[in-house]
Amino acid sequence: MRRIHFVRRITSAVVLGVLMIALAAGAVLAAVTWHSGPSVTFNGTTSATASGDGSGFGNQPAQATLTVNATVTYTCVNKGGNAAPGRNPVPESSSGSADLGNADHNGRGVFNFTVSFTPEATVSGKVAGCPNGNWQGVNPVSSGITGATLTITQGSKTIYSQFWDNPNN
Repeated sequence: MRRIHFVRRITSAVVLGVLMIALAAGAVLAAVTWHSGPSVTFNGTTSATASGDGSGFGNQPAQATLTVNATVTYTCVNKGGNAAPGRNPVPESSSGSADLGNADHNGRGVFNFTVSFTPEATVSGKVAGCPNGNWQGVNPVSSGITGATLTITQGSKTIYSQFWDNPNN
């Protein structure tokens, strides 16, 4: 009987210890303090800049990724050179990322980078909404960046994610 009681105490202590470590690890990731940002600024309708300055990342590398969204209209052209409008617009995106550099800065992470959008020069007829797959989408006309999503990850965890609409569009 004493032995069973002792094993229960040991098991409870081990489970409690593991739980405390897991909670502490989660608290470290959740304890980011932002001194400025994170923010996204739209530079008209052709690019967006992400910036931020935070601390509390520990010595774990973190990454900021900015994905910009746009819509593009294409003209459909067949192999004979005949043009027809496609069933547009076609959603497209571009992205870029930056290392926050926090591993060398005692848990401080700073980023400031710009992502531009340039539409694909040609797309398949299927993507452009052409009459059939023998056509191709050409002559892209972009409506510009419509919005952007900033995501900050640390390891396999997303610690921040936000979408912004472009007020210029």
